Amino acid sequence: MPIRKLPILGIAGGGKTSLILTLRREFKTLEKAIKPTKGIERSKLKFLDSDIVVWDFGGQEKYRESYKKKAETYFSGIEELFFVIDFQDQDAMTESMTFFGDIKESILEYSPDATINLLINKFDPGFEASEDHIKMYETLQKKFLELSQPLNIRIAKTSIFNPINVIRAFSKPIFQNTTLYDNFQILFMEFINKGNGCDFIMIFTKNLMEIGNYFNPAINQQQMRDISHEIFKTFTEKQLNLSQISLQVKEITLYMIAFEIGEEPFYFTFGYDSTKILDASPLIMDSFNLLEDIKKLMNYF
Repeated sequence: MPIRKLPILGIAGGGKTSLILTLRREFKTLEKAIKPTKGIERSKLKFLDSDIVVWDFGGQEKYRESYKKKAETYFSGIEELFFVIDFQDQDAMTESMTFFGDIKESILEYSPDATINLLINKFDPGFEASEDHIKMYETLQKKFLELSQPLNIRIAKTSIFNPINVIRAFSKPIFQNTTLYDNFQILFMEFINKGNGCDFIMIFTKNLMEIGNYFNPAINQQQMRDISHEIFKTFTEKQLNLSQISLQVKEITLYMIAFEIGEEPFYFTFGYDSTKILDASPLIMDSFNLLEDIKKLMNYF
């Protein structure tokens, strides 16, 4: 399979490098002061059988001018592009939108079928409870949807304080099998909407990327932050290789069940609020039935 190029752009200070470090689970590096990216820094990422080269484009103005001059070199043959904006720096939003417009023109010329993934970054856990933050997000979403036309665009909220949301934002574009991804979402949504108490479902790869998910829209993002850290702590510090993992994160009970498709390992992951379910055995039994449906879908697609 050919090596794929994954460009990540945005003005300086938006958090591009921090998102890449989160994606790579290099949390220790995140604790240090991160220097601004100079020019373009390339790093490798493995996703299932795909080799991906991440291009981290420095966001200072002097570098942005050079990208426009060499647009054909940088923006030809792209399938997915990520553009990061800093939600907390509203003063820089006009500059971000101008740069976004420049990149859009380059993509239109050299990779017109590409999808732009707009990451509204630093939308930290707890912001979803603020009416002002929600209104600001909706306004930004509308502006960038208009500005991106006629290109395809996906928009996601991200924060390094909630690693699962970062993984979700990158996984679907990198995975590429949108048919399977979308079928998973429908299957998981139907399962959760049955009212069995399940709050979220994810399918993780062996390196904790994901290929499908669904979250109850009402789920608390601060809870998901805590769950994120516990999952990554478990795998990073202990390097477990178990057939089943059970974690208790405050009131949330989480299960990760290992399975294989074509000798490739995955983790079927689901969670529920243990304060609302006195007897979880029916949910757990239903979840194992769901896992069989998951295996059938993965074998089919």
